[in-house]
Amino acid sequence: MNPKDCWCETCRPNSISDWISMRMILCPDCGNKRCPKATNHLNKCTNSNEVGQKGSSWENVKPFKESE
Repeated sequence: MNPKDCWCETCRPNSISDWISMRMILCPDCGNKRCPKATNHLNKCTNSNEVGQKGSSWENVKPFKESE
């Protein structure tokens, strides 16, 4: 796949021009932004939007826990 034609974060990182046009990188299969396939088109779609998924750019983000 030609990186210029690819939509994933690895091949086409967000740039300032993308932020101006409000580009959001989503998995083409499930539509989730935290799916590992949104980060790299070689990753498998997990059909999940959970943080902490291996291979996702959100892998090291800790889920927010409300205090009791």
